[in-house]
Amino acid sequence: MRFSAPFFLYLLIIAPVIFFISLGVGKKRIREFAGLGKTHTLNRFSNRDFPMNYRLESLYISIVFMLFILSLSRPQAGTRLEPVKITGSDIYIAIDLSKSMTAEDVKPNRFVRAKITTLELVKSLQGDRVGLILFAGDAFVLCPLTTDYDAVITFTNSLDSQTAVASGTNLFAPLEIALNSIKPQEDKYALLLLLTDGENTGGVDEKVLRDIQKRGIKVFSIGIGTKNGAPIPVYDDNMKRIGYKKDFNGKVIVSKLEDILLKEIAEKTNGYYFETGDKMNEIKQFLATVQAMKKRELETKEYTVYEERFQIPLALGIIFLLLYIISIVKTKSRES
Repeated sequence: MRFSAPFFLYLLIIAPVIFFISLGVGKKRIREFAGLGKTHTLNRFSNRDFPMNYRLESLYISIVFMLFILSLSRPQAGTRLEPVKITGSDIYIAIDLSKSMTAEDVKPNRFVRAKITTLELVKSLQGDRVGLILFAGDAFVLCPLTTDYDAVITFTNSLDSQTAVASGTNLFAPLEIALNSIKPQEDKYALLLLLTDGENTGGVDEKVLRDIQKRGIKVFSIGIGTKNGAPIPVYDDNMKRIGYKKDFNGKVIVSKLEDILLKEIAEKTNGYYFETGDKMNEIKQFLATVQAMKKRELETKEYTVYEERFQIPLALGIIFLLLYIISIVKTKSRES
């Protein structure tokens, strides 16, 4: 026997209070009858019968209270195995590791914002499989698709500012990885999310884009950065900032959010483009889109379900409530 809502059991300590209050009310009525001189009413009961009626009523109402509290506590006894189908989508999150992601036009910087966004997304998912792709000039799978969110969170937490050191960005590299990692029969349930500032030095790979379109894999993007941009920090071996990246003329390079290609990719693949903001509303927008997608059955799990037994004390409580009402009616009729 177990209780699903055991905190209600603490209310049982009120039952004796109800009993004695009800008993006190009965004794008060007896004194009132005696004080009013209604000896003919008192004489209709034996010395034991009249007080006993009030005692029974007090007992009944206390039992009713206890049984209803037990019912509210949801007693459970016995178990059964119940199969539950787990449905969801396949989501690859691709994080940009290029040097421009260390720019600080969003706080603390673009790369850390991408990392925080990933963690918040994973913590908010329910049932979907998720995997991690890292990319700059090339791309690779850091974590394959899994429902083990703790593992994905561990992989994400292992990334730090030293990870974002690669030069150049190929936005189509993670698309190609997704094509090779997602099974064709799972395409309509799959999507790729790019977390990037949109800078692309690898050119436009029309073939990869056509293949993504043909297979129906949706590509979403969250643009991380601002249109005003920020310089790209340069660090020494000890990760101490020693200046900012400069061009051949010695001028500090300002990296800006470039969203044109990201929007184009999203439009051609039936995805969406979101722009990062201070309140990170883009996460809610993306999650709403994921929830609206078609889901496939990922697996079937068996869960232990406890059998509810609240009906028993509830039924007994109703019976004693009826006895209480009948007792009151009888007492009232005798009093009159």
